[in-house]
Amino acid sequence: MLVRCSLCGGENEMEPGQEMLTCSFCGAALALARPQGPEHLILDHKRDNAAAESVLRSFLIENGRKRPTETATEFSFIPFSMMDSVDGKESIAPASRSRVPAGGTPYPPAGQYRFFDESCARGEKVVPIETAADGAVRIVHLPVYEIRYQAGSWKGRAFVIGESWQTIADGLPPQRPRRVALGPLLAATGLFVAYLAIGSFASNALARLALITASSCGAYMIFSLREKASRRT
Repeated sequence: MLVRCSLCGGENEMEPGQEMLTCSFCGAALALARPQGPEHLILDHKRDNAAAESVLRSFLIENGRKRPTETATEFSFIPFSMMDSVDGKESIAPASRSRVPAGGTPYPPAGQYRFFDESCARGEKVVPIETAADGAVRIVHLPVYEIRYQAGSWKGRAFVIGESWQTIADGLPPQRPRRVALGPLLAATGLFVAYLAIGSFASNALARLALITASSCGAYMIFSLREKASRRT
């Protein structure tokens, strides 16, 4: 929010919560009148559907759920009331009944908060305030992605909060079926058989142990060289 200096007329940027301001042009001290009622802020955010959908996919994978095959994303700035408690912590509650995350409430993300102005929304949808919680010290419009998706035959909905990328889900799709990794199992079996064959050439237990150790070191070196070569490419 821009504040005009009463002495020189210079425009200064006012940050949320400020009560005193020094003019950056003439150095005059300006006392700022606190607005009536809660501050109305908006979290600056540029829409990025691809990033939000990627966050949802990662969230489902981390929880062992099926990946979404189809997605439809809507974006809007949704108002929330923020209250200060006696222990210094902030609580948050919806200030609108439409398009509110049903699986929980977001925690206030870190970011650049500005005094509310329609231009800060960059032409995106702004959900109007319907009700403010008692004791609200500020109302913030947070950027919220509403993603409707399909995972197999299961259909669900999730919300991703811009800037923090917190994911709030109404529900979760079924667990992904666990598959046995045959590749590592076959490799381990082959190495075990190879070590037994190598050990058969030794005349005693000590020599057999030395041969198996040497072959293990050689196999590890070959594996390490292949890993380094694959990373370079």
